[in-house]
Amino acid sequence: GKLFFSHAKRNVSYVVACLDSRPLDCYNSADAAAFRQWLSDKGLGNTSVVRVFSVVKAIVNFCIKELGLDCKNAFLGIYLPSEKSKRRHPIKDIKLKKLQKECVLLDDDIRWLVALISDTGMRLSEAVGLLVDDLVIDAQQPYVNLIAHPHRRLKTDSSERLIPLVGSSLWAAQRIKQTQNSSFCFERYCDTDNCNSNSASAAINKWIKTIAGTEAVIHGFRHGFRDRLRAVEAPVDMIDQLGGWSLRSVGQGYGDGYPLDLLSRWMEKIVLPQF
Repeated sequence: GKLFFSHAKRNVSYVVACLDSRPLDCYNSADAAAFRQWLSDKGLGNTSVVRVFSVVKAIVNFCIKELGLDCKNAFLGIYLPSEKSKRRHPIKDIKLKKLQKECVLLDDDIRWLVALISDTGMRLSEAVGLLVDDLVIDAQQPYVNLIAHPHRRLKTDSSERLIPLVGSSLWAAQRIKQTQNSSFCFERYCDTDNCNSNSASAAINKWIKTIAGTEAVIHGFRHGFRDRLRAVEAPVDMIDQLGGWSLRSVGQGYGDGYPLDLLSRWMEKIVLPQF
């Protein structure tokens, strides 16, 4: 995707700016350590430094293997300081109810996106990149047909899935179907070549914080979704299937998984009273 290449090229440009462009066998571990310090001096946090190194290491590894080079990856094995990641705060219960209610009151495309995510547990990029035809609301059990598109890939193979539409998400899907003339559900963030979920994230998070508090972000719906399914004692492998989380065992990959009607029955249990 376009975003993948822009990130990769930017990270490579950092290496060139710090160490110059050389043959891969002319870099050494001391160079990599100097690069780490250069990134830190540039103002990047530890998490960002780790992210840059992971990209650079992957690119160098790929080139060494593809070109049959007889050299080691100088960027491997370099000490990288860890940074405690911020804990995501689940959005559920009272905060969830308040946000879903505000979505209905404001009733615009941003709020449809928030509502759609709130009762499906989709990742933001998954929801932003949906086509109108991906929302199937005239079936006996309405659902999202979440598949990859040229303008928006999916994170993993298990991300491709069917998700029942219930509660706030069903309302949002109905509003999109009623009003959208484009093939995209959220055309302000999508075109045939690209899906700009970063812009959506900035706008949505700013609004969510005014309703649910300064620590609330859009990804909190996904954390809350898992907690809500745990609270009704849904089977773990069903939760993984609904959220598109990676399979934890070989056995989970056997068969076709839970049918839509059974998924729907469990998801109905987590719908808040207002819906």
